[in-house]
Amino acid sequence: MYVQKFEGETLDEALKQVKSQLGPDAIILKTVTNKGLKGAFKKSKIEITAAISESSYTKKARVDHVLSDDQREQFYQAPSSNINQMINDYNSHVPGQGQAQAQGAGGYGSLGLNKVVNTVSKASSKIKSSLDDFLIQEEAEVEEVQAQPQRNNQANHQRRNTQSFDEFTNSEDEYAEVAHEEVPVRATQQSVEINEKLKLQLDTQRKQIAALEQKLFEISAKSAENKKHEIAIGLSSLKVNLQSLDLNQSIIADIIKKAQFELNEEELNSEEIVFEFALRELNQMIHTEMPLFSKIQEDENPVITTLVSEASSGQTSMAFKLAAMMDDAIIIRYRKQSVETISHDFAKAIFKINVVEVETVSHLLTEIRKAVHDKKKIILDLKMNNLVEDDSKKVLDSLRRSWKNCEILGVYSAIHSEQYNRKIISKYQAHLNGVIITHVDQCLNYGAIINVHSKFNKIPLKFFGTGATIPDDMEAASSERLLAGMFNL
Repeated sequence: MYVQKFEGETLDEALKQVKSQLGPDAIILKTVTNKGLKGAFKKSKIEITAAISESSYTKKARVDHVLSDDQREQFYQAPSSNINQMINDYNSHVPGQGQAQAQGAGGYGSLGLNKVVNTVSKASSKIKSSLDDFLIQEEAEVEEVQAQPQRNNQANHQRRNTQSFDEFTNSEDEYAEVAHEEVPVRATQQSVEINEKLKLQLDTQRKQIAALEQKLFEISAKSAENKKHEIAIGLSSLKVNLQSLDLNQSIIADIIKKAQFELNEEELNSEEIVFEFALRELNQMIHTEMPLFSKIQEDENPVITTLVSEASSGQTSMAFKLAAMMDDAIIIRYRKQSVETISHDFAKAIFKINVVEVETVSHLLTEIRKAVHDKKKIILDLKMNNLVEDDSKKVLDSLRRSWKNCEILGVYSAIHSEQYNRKIISKYQAHLNGVIITHVDQCLNYGAIINVHSKFNKIPLKFFGTGATIPDDMEAASSERLLAGMFNL
């Protein structure tokens, strides 16, 4: 058995393909209607899966082989009964085929599209649950009406049509005479009455389908129109403002979603209420903590505050600001190649800060042990510029293993790009206990700071650097400071 799929914009077009490719003896296995209701303007497609027996297909192939393209197209436009008779007539002249038919093997055309359907009105009166069922039923009923008078006169056709298949293909006039042969008046009147009733039913159902499609289209159009206005005025204004501050879309989406869930319709249309809600959400998003040295008052294990960065970020000034706040502090600066760009001699003298320069890890650990022994307050200023990632991690791991109260703080500048600051925090995030942000007073994009902090929210903010003056231009990190700078409050 041969099985093939056909597709057309209408059922009639798809059936014509079946008739041309497999012949009227094909059996319809499956019909699928892909309607364009969801896409509104998308055209519907009818897909038919049909099959034909090998013997019937072989008979049809013999006929197709002797016809030209034009003759084949004209031939399959004829009624199914005429096509069947011509195929059988041609195959009866093929040696061995006529005898097989005489023995009851069955001529071409006894199945598929030409198969006799017992009832018409009963099938057409049933209410179908889907458009697919209706379309299949419609074609079957029309085919039945067309085939009924031809079956009543099939014997008469066979007696009168004595010309051979070769003569039919070479004489268009003779074929037209056979195709339009008159049928008995009584049979014709019956078929006309049935056809009129069927057409009336089909027209009614088509109108109902058209009304349904129009209703669905109106519903979808109304739904699309409602979606355009579903964002309240207050939310719409807030969304525009937050986008202008370069906040990530994920942060904005979270705030909008929470506002829609927690505020009523009247509140969503108030710009002031929605703005206050956004401030509260952003305030809760910012995670701050006090440094470890401010929590531990008396402990045999000293606190070692370690600052880590790579590029110029104001880390050295921040180390002096922290040391100036402590009594008897020491700064141990680790540089693989010691390069002093800014002099802090005045700060050293005024605040009596001891500064030690080291270039190796062993020297660094030695100086830390000496400072611990002398009970100094220790600030480590580590620049990792010339260290590969594995070496920098080894240094930080050594500090953690050697001293219990070692707090590691990443330092980045508010005037650096968001991408670079993300890279620094991402590189050392496994070791960091907090973050210090410098040059906050010169920041032009507070949204970038919120974006970086939101990405690494588990790492709290500890300090903000707000200028060059030691130690005045430093303050404990707070969400109010960032939000004030962001909204110019």
